[in-house]
Amino acid sequence: MSKPSTAYLFLGPEEGLKLDEISGLRKRLLHQLGEEPEGHRFYLPEDPLDTIVDTLRNGSLFSAHRLVTVSGAENLKKKADVRAIVEYLKSPNPDSTLVLLSDTVRIDAGIEKSIPGQNRKVFWEMFENQKSSWVVGYFRKRHIEISPEAVDLLLEIVENNTQELRNEAEKLCTFVGPNGSVDADEIDTFIYHSREESVFTLFSHITSNNFEAALQAVEKLRSSGEAGPIQIIGGLLFQIRRLLALRQLLDNDVNIDTAFSRLNIRGKRIQAEYRNGVSKYSASELESTIHLLAEYDALFRSERPGIHACLADLMIYQLLYSSTRLVNPPDPLADPSHIGESREEISLIR
Repeated sequence: MSKPSTAYLFLGPEEGLKLDEISGLRKRLLHQLGEEPEGHRFYLPEDPLDTIVDTLRNGSLFSAHRLVTVSGAENLKKKADVRAIVEYLKSPNPDSTLVLLSDTVRIDAGIEKSIPGQNRKVFWEMFENQKSSWVVGYFRKRHIEISPEAVDLLLEIVENNTQELRNEAEKLCTFVGPNGSVDADEIDTFIYHSREESVFTLFSHITSNNFEAALQAVEKLRSSGEAGPIQIIGGLLFQIRRLLALRQLLDNDVNIDTAFSRLNIRGKRIQAEYRNGVSKYSASELESTIHLLAEYDALFRSERPGIHACLADLMIYQLLYSSTRLVNPPDPLADPSHIGESREEISLIR
C-alpha cells in the first residue's frame, strides 16, 4: 500500500469546501492506515512555527500517523519561517501529513513550489447564480421546502461560504423538522434575531456605533472560548483594512458597485455594513483605527490574561469614542492618557 502524501496546500475563501476536503483526506488516511490519524490544529501567527515543525517531525506514541492542519499560511513571510517550512518539506516525516490553509489565493512562492501540484487547490466562493441552487438542493435532500423569499434572505444574512450556509441551514432543518417548510419569517426569527456573535457581528456593531452591543459581543467571544483577544483583533483588522481600501477607492471617484466588485465584497447585508462604515469614517480615521488595533495587539501579548477583560473594554471604548476621530493617535503604551489613564487602571488591577 502506498504511503500517504506528506503535504497539501488549500487556498481560497471557501471554508466549507476546504473542510470537506480535509474530511475526505482524513477518511483516505483511515483507509490507508487502518486507524484514525492523530489530529493537530495550529493557527499562525499565534502558534510558534518551531512547535509546528517539532510536531510534524516527532512521532506519536498513540497513533501511526499525524494529520497537522495549519491555518493562516499567508503569515509565513519572514525568511526564517519560509526557510524552516521549505527545509521540512524537502525531507518530510513520512508518518505526518501537513495541510497548510489560507483564505488568500497565494502564499510564498517558495512554499507553494515545495508542495506537489496535485496537492495544491484553490477553493473559490460560489458565484451568485450558484448559491440559490445550493441552498434549495440542501433543503430538498432533507425533504424540506424553502420559499424563494427565504432563500434570498438566508443568503443576505449568512456569510458567502458553504460552511456558514450549511451550519445555518442545518439549524433550520432541525427547527422545522422533516417534511417541514421554511419561509422568510423562520429565517428572520430563527437566524437573524438569534445569530451568535462573531468578529463579523462585532464589526457591524462598531460601524453602527453600538457601544453596548460591541461590549457584549467581545465578552461573549472571550467567555465562550470562540476567540481570544488576538483573534478578535485579527478579525477586526481584516475588515477595517478592507473598509479603508473601499474608502480609498471612493475617494478616487470609483463607483461604489465597482469598488465592491474589486474588493470582493458581496451580499446585500455585508455591502450595507460597508456602506454604513464608509459613510462615517474618513481614510485618516480608519488608518488611526488600524494603528490603535496594532498597539492593542502588542499590549494583549505583553500583559497577563487576568487583565485582558479590562483591556478589551478599553479597546472597544476607544474604537468608538476616540481613535476613529484622531488623525495621529498617541501610542497607548507610551501615553496612557488618551485611553482613560489605562496605564493607571492596568496597574490597579494587577
